[in-house]
Amino acid sequence: MLQYIKNKIQLFCDFLLSNASYQGTLFISMNKILHKKIFISLVFLFFFSAVCFSQTELKIDLKLLVSLKEARNVFDKIGAQLYPGWDFKKLPVLFYKPKVQELLINFPYKPKGFSVYTGFNPLGNETIYYRNDSTFFDIDDQNTSFKIDSISVLVVADPASSLRNQMSYIVSSTPKDTVLSWLDKWGFIRSPYDQLMTIFHEGFHVYQEHKAPEKYANEVAVIKYPSLDAVNNALYVLEGKILKELMLEKNASRKKELVKQFIAVRNSRISSLDSTLVEYENLNEYVEGTAKYVEYKFLSLGTNLEPGEEMYYHYGFNGYASQLPKIFKERADDMMKIVSLSDNRTGNIYGTGPVRFRLYESGAAIAFTLDDFYPGWKKEIFNDNVYLFNLLKKAVPLSFEEEKNYLMKAKQDFGYDEAFADKLKFEEDGKKFKKKKLDEIFNTDKTLITISYDGFSEKAGVVRYTPFGIMPVDDKTNIFELVPVKVRIKDEVMLDMKKVIPVCVDKLNKKIVFAVSTLPQDIKQSSSGEIESEEFLLSGAKTKMSISENKVTISFE
Repeated sequence: MLQYIKNKIQLFCDFLLSNASYQGTLFISMNKILHKKIFISLVFLFFFSAVCFSQTELKIDLKLLVSLKEARNVFDKIGAQLYPGWDFKKLPVLFYKPKVQELLINFPYKPKGFSVYTGFNPLGNETIYYRNDSTFFDIDDQNTSFKIDSISVLVVADPASSLRNQMSYIVSSTPKDTVLSWLDKWGFIRSPYDQLMTIFHEGFHVYQEHKAPEKYANEVAVIKYPSLDAVNNALYVLEGKILKELMLEKNASRKKELVKQFIAVRNSRISSLDSTLVEYENLNEYVEGTAKYVEYKFLSLGTNLEPGEEMYYHYGFNGYASQLPKIFKERADDMMKIVSLSDNRTGNIYGTGPVRFRLYESGAAIAFTLDDFYPGWKKEIFNDNVYLFNLLKKAVPLSFEEEKNYLMKAKQDFGYDEAFADKLKFEEDGKKFKKKKLDEIFNTDKTLITISYDGFSEKAGVVRYTPFGIMPVDDKTNIFELVPVKVRIKDEVMLDMKKVIPVCVDKLNKKIVFAVSTLPQDIKQSSSGEIESEEFLLSGAKTKMSISENKVTISFE
């Protein structure tokens, strides 16, 4: 086909160059200064460019490709120091904007439904595949790892998708003063350094999955976590303060003393936790902590790197030398706040979000500390039942008496009594907050939906949720939020939420309860029993629906 086009262009050029009536002044001038073959080549290049390089409309932020190029540049120079054995440049990457477009980079072949991207490409001649309108992820801001045809890929959301997710949360549930502060500080503009570190973090998860495919926590366990317990949270405050100091301390002997205090505090705290919850912490510190560690290592090692010039197209990018040390210090300060629950960045400080979120930071800080005290930890960490904290205890063993003394010293040095008093109030406030969350669902002016599966199914399981968005109310009742929840009630019987709405699952009374804006009379029920509104779809079984004022009760036949 290409040769056919070239032949036709050459015939066209021969005709122009030999026929004076079509030449005109421009062609006469060009004939004087250009050889015929050069002219043909230029015309061919113009036609070929028009045919092959102007077809794809790029709907993903071009700077994502620039960031990927820079991430590869970083790994070319310091990759072995960041994490030996991890070849970042071989990583397949998916950039996406939900239901708009996705770009697939460094994939071994063109998957079904994809086309070859032919637009401007900061990655040079590297092949990129794209797909419009249909995307693997329909939900905003999913930065993760994912399998396409059994091949693990790094997934990064388009910045506009991340911003839309932030805006959705801000509009729905954030206090006005927080919103104004967020706007005033330009919090909606994402730092190019954060974008780079997201690529590193999620890319490392792909490597992790390859090295230890089964080494993941059971996320359901987080429901049982004593997230309001004053003693647990007060000891966590001490852990955060010690870890922050460990991250910034340069004196070796002082660091060793801090490690001993940390081990004593951590052992005291986890001694009152169920073993499944200790394993939950250990596994998520391994999974998320080591990925977060890669971010910290980049900040500490990348100061002398020379960035690619295209990175300066990013708003807020100002090289590495002056910025990375400042960001590292900010991250260390922030880590302490996250671990000690000093602010409400997850939207529900009393739920499971902070429980999981702080394991990123504590795990990263422990891994960073292991570089000094157990440098070979990276060779062992992918093995079964090997965890960051256990390696730290192995590196710095303590006797029972030493542990007791260092716990006492840590409590004195880092203000345990004050932290405990603060967390007692936190516990009281959390109980009030749980009651308020239940009241917001059950005492609503909207349409209250109650799905009763009593007599139909023994157990309903939530199959789509985020561990960051669970509010345990009691042993049998949980509120799920932050993502559109999906519940398997029995076999193929599913409740599929279309929007982010808090959903209460009451396992004791076998009910699922939530509020919607759709009026009761506008909720549709098909002849097959399927029930649907703008907010949800209940399918898979015959149903009965009754309406009383703003309350809709659904049961199964």
